[in-house]
Amino acid sequence: MTSNLDYTIKRVEAIPVSLPLIKPVLMGDNQEIRSSDSLLVRLETVGGVIGWGEASAAPKMTGETLLGMKQLVDTQFSQMLVGQSIVDWAMVNDQIQNGIPGNTGAKAACNIALYDLYGKCCNISVSDLLGGQIRRQIPVMTLLANPTIQEDLLDAARYYQAGIRFFKLKIGVKSVEEEIATLNELRRLYGSAVFLSADANAGLCLVDAKLILQGIAQSNLLFFEQALASDDLDGSVQLAQLQHAPLCADESAHDIAHIIRWHEHGAIAGVNLKTIKFGGIGGVSTAAKVAHALCLEVNLASKAGESSLGTSALIHLAYTVPSINWGVTPSCQYLQEDIVEQKIVIENGSVIYPTGPGLGVDINEKMVNKYRIEHLS
Repeated sequence: MTSNLDYTIKRVEAIPVSLPLIKPVLMGDNQEIRSSDSLLVRLETVGGVIGWGEASAAPKMTGETLLGMKQLVDTQFSQMLVGQSIVDWAMVNDQIQNGIPGNTGAKAACNIALYDLYGKCCNISVSDLLGGQIRRQIPVMTLLANPTIQEDLLDAARYYQAGIRFFKLKIGVKSVEEEIATLNELRRLYGSAVFLSADANAGLCLVDAKLILQGIAQSNLLFFEQALASDDLDGSVQLAQLQHAPLCADESAHDIAHIIRWHEHGAIAGVNLKTIKFGGIGGVSTAAKVAHALCLEVNLASKAGESSLGTSALIHLAYTVPSINWGVTPSCQYLQEDIVEQKIVIENGSVIYPTGPGLGVDINEKMVNKYRIEHLS
């Protein structure tokens, strides 16, 4: 660190934004996302160094609303941050993570901002803070989330031409027969050249989940994600015993204890990890190491519509965690406009490694103000 700068945090700002998507993302359980509502956290030191963090509001996943996240940062977390030196960032983060139960989304926004700020103060990347880059490229997984089979197939063709080889179909959107037909047609069209997965976002009943798994048994899915409600362990064990596809937990994998429990019952072969579920970068890094020790596969993912700010945290994790055999699912590419100067680039099925200190992205504060939500209710 440069000795003549004061690294005391003097200001914390919680900024709610709503970022419109290019087109709606449809998901199971009757979910339709047209815009991404996220909380940005801006930390500024006395010396003028600024760190940023982002976390999407996902009430069905973390139980948090955007208003609740902002209120928590404005009141409790800001008191823990202001007046603290970034030199002590790990102790400050520990206070945030353990001082209040739950609220992993609000914690994630603060945690990511702390990583970004500390990296900038030390002139070191977040990847290096996590131990260093261990791979040269990452397999990007893209979403197929449309109301019709034809639209899914058209998106798949476009993504395939762009070099994407990992596809995740959002199911529970169409009829059971149409979901089966879509997955089987994708396998027929692309053969072994692509990796196919399906994600129900906890939106299926056990009967429909079994029907879909039986119908796509020959399509060699990479994984079948969160078919049932997050607490339906018995149902997930039944699906796993069919052995038609490896099962992935997302909504069920909201902390390490649940990952271990579901693994011990033989209900899953892997997990979907998001910063909003684990309180930020450090929590996901730890969860990925635990999953690796349990011989579970990992899919790293952003919540649909996070900007290149939140996505950059995901990418640094993707370059450093032990295993990402189930792909990495960024989501900034689905936005109409981004809030950074240069957005994260997907190229030939991978994401270019973000260079520079901290997260390696520069925030365009004019764009932040454009999409800022002035009045939350």
